[in-house]
Amino acid sequence: MKFFNKVILSLTGQKIKIKLLGIYLIATVIPILLVGFYLNYSMRDVVLNNTINEVNANVDKLEMRLNTTLDRATSISDLIYINGDLKRLLGQSYENNLEIYNAYKKNPIFDEYLKYYNEVENIRFFMTKEMITDSHFIYADEDVRSQSWYKKAVGKEGRISWEFITDKWTNENYLTLTRAVYGEKDELLGILTIYISPGNLTSISKKELFDVYISLDYEKIVHSKNPDMIGRRPYFIHNQTFSKGEESIIFDADFKNEQVKIYLRSFQPKKTLLNEIQIAAIIPVKDVIKDSNDILIRGFTIVILSLLISISLIALFIKSFDRRIYILRNAMDNVAKGSFKIDKRDLGGDEIGEVYRDLDSTVESIQQLINEVYIHKINEEQWKRKQKESEFKMLASQINPHFLYNTLEMIRMKAVINKDQEVATIVKMMGKMMRYSLEVTNQPVPLKSEIDLIKTYLDIQKLRFGNKINYKFDIACDIEKYEMFPLLLQPLVENSIIHGIVNTTENIFVQVIILEENNNLVIKVIDNGVGIAQSKIEELTKELDEINEMQETSNRIGLHNVNKRIKLYYGKKYGITMQSKLGKGTTVIIYMPISERI
Repeated sequence: MKFFNKVILSLTGQKIKIKLLGIYLIATVIPILLVGFYLNYSMRDVVLNNTINEVNANVDKLEMRLNTTLDRATSISDLIYINGDLKRLLGQSYENNLEIYNAYKKNPIFDEYLKYYNEVENIRFFMTKEMITDSHFIYADEDVRSQSWYKKAVGKEGRISWEFITDKWTNENYLTLTRAVYGEKDELLGILTIYISPGNLTSISKKELFDVYISLDYEKIVHSKNPDMIGRRPYFIHNQTFSKGEESIIFDADFKNEQVKIYLRSFQPKKTLLNEIQIAAIIPVKDVIKDSNDILIRGFTIVILSLLISISLIALFIKSFDRRIYILRNAMDNVAKGSFKIDKRDLGGDEIGEVYRDLDSTVESIQQLINEVYIHKINEEQWKRKQKESEFKMLASQINPHFLYNTLEMIRMKAVINKDQEVATIVKMMGKMMRYSLEVTNQPVPLKSEIDLIKTYLDIQKLRFGNKINYKFDIACDIEKYEMFPLLLQPLVENSIIHGIVNTTENIFVQVIILEENNNLVIKVIDNGVGIAQSKIEELTKELDEINEMQETSNRIGLHNVNKRIKLYYGKKYGITMQSKLGKGTTVIIYMPISERI
């Protein structure tokens, strides 16, 4: 309680947005995270406990099946122990090996057991009497008698004992029942060994979910899914002890460099006093809780995303709330400083909006009183903005030489009177061009009129230079439909003629191509002049991009003027590009959007 009081006191001096965020974190985010962690570990425990319960049930079944197998071997040993044929076979004397062989054949003591009981892999009887051996009756020579299992069986004087024995002939390891058998006169006839079938042990444990190890007296692993572990010491269960009355224990251990839980069950086979069988089930905790962890991770991801969304919404609310408080506070601060003009704002329908509207009404009342006292009327100034037309002003419209047109017309008439038709034709063409330049404005004109102007200009140049100049128009669209700004093409054609005449003695050929391409109008002016070096092309392109006011107001209409006018009206992605090769000629290309006539 003291902690919460301290938290509340610490928030008292903070701004409202800090308080709201702090309360949200304390009341919502932290509890959800704590509950999430609690559910995570609780679910882990539930899954682990369910797995342990399942392992417990499986080990119960395994113990039952294993006891059935061991009991079968014990019952067989009891029958053999009291078998009179066995004692007569080993108790009588034989004159030769043939008689012994016939006696073995006449008394197949072990065959029936091996035939009907698949739990038993083999039965061998190690005789003290020196006789020839077959697959079941074997003479216990000094090597056999020196082995520990043989000595233990002799020492137990007929009581059942379980050992892990390596068969002398097959070199295979078997969980083996050993038992000393005595004759009518209590003389030792030999040691009975019954080998438990490894296949039977595999069949009773193959359905186990986890690795299961069956060991004998904590000393030898007698069965495992991993053949390499058979015969080894079960180090992972060594030194484990059971409390009184406990049938099984569960403990944590390090197994193959992995933290696991081991479920250990130990029991004594029937009629066995000293031997114990251990069943150890290895539970890999990491694998068991993997699925639950995946579910929990997805759950936590959803929770975190939900929290992030809710925090974002809270942050937006706090931001809106803080903005409205800031507006209200500034308005009140302005009124307090004597400024009775606040903006009309809609701050919502809640209490903050109501306070702002009340403040606005109060300010209006005060302002009305001030106006009545001073009789002042406040007039708002209106600003008019004027759009720059100078950007679209063309060089042709800067001079309006009407007198020049009239003079040209007079010269033409004089030439007609003097029957100088060539001069009259040239002057007529010049007059046509002059009239066109006088009539144009800063508004778009039909594309056809621009083409006619260029043709007139080229005809004048052809009259001037004769066959030295030739031209061709390739028009792949309907020029009657489109329009463009005036005097954009004539400077480009003029450049081709001027630079061609000055720099070459060859005939000049100018080609004008007009086409539509990707919803753009493309106009190419191509000449066969001397061309321009690539470095010069790059320099001219850079100058086109860096055009300044001084260049725009120069006395000539050139590439800069045309490029700038196109970009100003149509946009920066349109304009002029140049392509040229020395000795091959130059191509100037205009790109502009298609503009149809209205």
